[in-house]
Amino acid sequence: MEKLYDMHCHLDFADNAKDIAAEADGRIVAIDATVVPSSYVSATERLELFPDISVGLGLHPWWVAEGRVGEADVDRFCHLAGDASIISEIGLDFHGKRAQTRTHQLEVLARLLQAIDDAGGDKLIFFHAVKSYDALFDLLERFGTAERNQCVFHWFSGSRDDFGRALAMGMHFSVGMRMMATNAGALFAASIPDDKVLIETDSPAREGMPWSADAWVQETENATRALAELRGVSFAAMLETVATNSKRLLQGRGALATNQQQL
Repeated sequence: MEKLYDMHCHLDFADNAKDIAAEADGRIVAIDATVVPSSYVSATERLELFPDISVGLGLHPWWVAEGRVGEADVDRFCHLAGDASIISEIGLDFHGKRAQTRTHQLEVLARLLQAIDDAGGDKLIFFHAVKSYDALFDLLERFGTAERNQCVFHWFSGSRDDFGRALAMGMHFSVGMRMMATNAGALFAASIPDDKVLIETDSPAREGMPWSADAWVQETENATRALAELRGVSFAAMLETVATNSKRLLQGRGALATNQQQL
């Protein structure tokens, strides 16, 4: 069977991430979406021996909004962006109390996008957006981010207009069980063009959460099967579509780039 593909997980959240990667070796190709630059550095070191695991550089808007990262972390992201081929989770979140930090989030994201642009683009970038799509789109247009990089919405939760605007920008979408659990999410998941759809688990959900390789494999397979049913295709066909899209986006980046250098 074709390997499973999880294009957005948080493997480094697990205390036993290295053991999980070893047990899942040969079964899953994945991107570990780190949420702060220090985690990117440590996860890259811990997971470097696993050719199917790529590590993305991130600066999650929750951490920005909650003050868990500061100026030094933003500077470190900007420094690391030059060499990082995958940007795993950046964006804006204006839900609830996080809306009070709207201006700060916008300023930070503008700096991150500028650093990506200064690095020459050609990166794979995953965006987090909640109640912030117009502001995010405006920044992407300002920096030409979607034109010079491959961009993905992780767990899309916008409106129909937002969905249309994302499609017009050529963006991809990673879909997991939590997105498909809502009526709107299921509708969007069924409507994503075949060449723009990806699978994600977004797991484990929090730092230090118990997790295992078997749970990871099962969750990834469940998401793939659920998406296949939603789109009215076989599991095998869905797996092939997701594999083709994932391989294309990973080509020359992360683990696949390392593999190519070793051949």
